[in-house]
Amino acid sequence: MGVFIGLVLATYPIVAADRLYLDDIWRSMHGDLGWTSNARPLADAVMIALNLGPRVVDLAPLPLWLGLAAVATTLIALRHAFAEFNDDHAWLAMALLVLQPFFLQNLSYQFDALPMALSVSCAGLALAAGMGPMPIKSMTLASVSLFASLCFYQAAVSVYFVLLAFHALLSLATHGNVQGRRHIGLLMVGAITLLGYKGISGWWLAGGYSLSHSQMAAPSTLPVHIFENTLIFWRYAARTLAGAPWWGLSIIVLIALAGILLGTLAPPRATRSLARPWRLLLMLVIVLLLPLGALGIVAALEDPLWRPRTFIGFGALCAGALFCAVTTCSQHGWHRLGAALLIVTLGGATVITYAYGNAQSSQKAFEESVSRQLVDDLRRLEAHGPLIVFGTLPLSNGADNTARAFPIIEELLRSYLDNGFWWGYQNLYRLGLPPRYAFNGDHDIRERFATHCNTLQPLLERGWYTLYHWRDAIFVSLNHACQRQKDDS
Repeated sequence: MGVFIGLVLATYPIVAADRLYLDDIWRSMHGDLGWTSNARPLADAVMIALNLGPRVVDLAPLPLWLGLAAVATTLIALRHAFAEFNDDHAWLAMALLVLQPFFLQNLSYQFDALPMALSVSCAGLALAAGMGPMPIKSMTLASVSLFASLCFYQAAVSVYFVLLAFHALLSLATHGNVQGRRHIGLLMVGAITLLGYKGISGWWLAGGYSLSHSQMAAPSTLPVHIFENTLIFWRYAARTLAGAPWWGLSIIVLIALAGILLGTLAPPRATRSLARPWRLLLMLVIVLLLPLGALGIVAALEDPLWRPRTFIGFGALCAGALFCAVTTCSQHGWHRLGAALLIVTLGGATVITYAYGNAQSSQKAFEESVSRQLVDDLRRLEAHGPLIVFGTLPLSNGADNTARAFPIIEELLRSYLDNGFWWGYQNLYRLGLPPRYAFNGDHDIRERFATHCNTLQPLLERGWYTLYHWRDAIFVSLNHACQRQKDDS
């Protein structure tokens, strides 16, 4: 209960923002499920159970809170799984599985937050179950839980493999050897479960979007493909986490690596330890493979979905590194330093969460104001046909200031009124846009409009947009983009 309350308090501003996020807008209007077509049948099942039927309604913040309760249960299970290395407070580091910048998008969904949190929870429980005393039962439970995680949301599978890698590293640094049955057995269980899910998922996948983002790269190009995608991710992470988050993570990683290296050289509780060269080689292999966990199976896809919500493995890397860093401090008698690392890291993660939630509130108020005025103006026009938004609505002043402090927040605050973004139109329809205005996502017509708009007479000019009528379509030019083009020419 204490962990659950802590997670609720840390994510409170996201709840307070009450901003419908991405496909929340569609589901709030139509109540459709649709997760099974993304090979996530358990997401459909749990939401049908929660909504007492196949039509989902907005129950926020209940889905988020239920998801956080599941995560809290997992953190306690992971505490027991890692207790042999540190039975003090280091397990609190596992809160970074969800309190990390790339998971904030997942927490923002009013409909999908529960399935995504359950996917993380099941992946963590799979590892914890696999550490049980009865091999057959433990492996079976691990496989079932991991399969459930994949059926809730595939990207969370990285949590299982990353935490397993950290458990093996800590075993090397503590006992001088990996635990063969556990580590090798659980690695094989994970690989078999993943392959089994991949084979079965074809039964559920439907639609161009799901199919295009589920195809694996060609086997001949797979190693290079994974390596290139991993490099792209870490460049992206360094750019969007610039400043204190990136430097803080770097310091934690250095302390964790130092502790693992020192422990591997001279394990404090060596029992049947490997020879030192073999220990160092095995440690090096695991450490070099760990960065791949940030993307996980996403890196192997031909057309991966580059969205923060898919980078769940990054949280597992942060959690494992912080656990190792705090454990290193404890083993060397630096208990206060370890406690400080926990407080500063979890406190910093909470600060970013609060900044993000408040930026969401600011952006929502701004977008709703502009959108309602636009809908009112369009309702007054005696026009019909395609509606095309040209340009991009900027961030509100408050959100822009926050994004300057934390660049990752700009990545998360996708404007709903932008150039061709489908959810912008959905939000307009939600606010009362007449159906006679049809969505048009054709990029060619936007390009042609851009070359002619400075010669057109506006229908209506407002502070944030100008309306034009051209070729039987209504164009919404944001921020007077056409007027600026005319002035520049």
